Amino acid sequence: MRKTPFLLSVICLFLFAPAAAAQAPPKVLVFDREEIKPGKFRDHVRESNHFARVLAKAEETGQPAYHRVGMSPIAGNTNEAAYVWFFDSLDAWARSQQDIERWLSTPGPVQTYFEQLTGPLRGREDLHTSQRSTVGVLHAPLSYNAGRDVTKARYITVTTFRVKPGHVGDFMRVAQTYIGAMRKMKSDHHWAMYEVVGGGRDSVYLAVTPMESLAEMDKLVTSGGEFVKAMGEDLDDFEELIAKTIDPSETTIYAINPHMSFVPKRFHEADRAFWGRPLPPDDAPAATTASRAHRTAGRRRAQR
Repeated sequence: MRKTPFLLSVICLFLFAPAAAAQAPPKVLVFDREEIKPGKFRDHVRESNHFARVLAKAEETGQPAYHRVGMSPIAGNTNEAAYVWFFDSLDAWARSQQDIERWLSTPGPVQTYFEQLTGPLRGREDLHTSQRSTVGVLHAPLSYNAGRDVTKARYITVTTFRVKPGHVGDFMRVAQTYIGAMRKMKSDHHWAMYEVVGGGRDSVYLAVTPMESLAEMDKLVTSGGEFVKAMGEDLDDFEELIAKTIDPSETTIYAINPHMSFVPKRFHEADRAFWGRPLPPDDAPAATTASRAHRTAGRRRAQR
């Protein structure tokens, strides 16, 4: 049996490595993606940190707690900032929008604290060139080993599957066939699949995984042969089904930025050193993942 580049890419998109303790995945994820003006990413990290501190202040004053993980891509658009918000329902997401708007627009301790950090909203530079939100609902039958401890995650991979019109049923078959192969392999890979219900075209699915390190993705090199063996004579039919079902997919690898995040206390308890890192001073060199990626790429080009 042969393994085509297309099949290899699908294996990569679904490949997620093991974690330790069980933790049910959120029922609703909201992905906010923000395009940052060139040269302004460091300023945006500080601005994002202010907002994360406002979320913490709101919780301190007895308001509902809304958590998010802030990230920047290491494979993808490095001028992008992204956030993942967690909710139990779509209604809870709607309430969060109303609560945050109220906190920032109504006189009170949260608004006062926010303006002490940032100054009044008017007159501040907008660091964004575009902003977009996508909301997804957990699709448990298309997920595999999704309940994982995510408190020590340092990276999040998001793969977007765009299903061709009229082929949602075929996509279900693709995913279930792949899951069957994973079970046959007794694989401990894991992913959570979310169906986009807002902010994107119909029949879009997002495969999401947290990773403690990118070494977990290296398992692709050794697991490909095992997958081909597990599929056996069904491999060619599987490839053909993929080709007629899924448009070209896209994977972005994000590095988690603690300065841009407001996470539950259990995250801090798992790794206080990471989540409690202070922001660098204003006159310090930029320390974002995106800026480090740019510098690394520049050194590599210079060496060529």
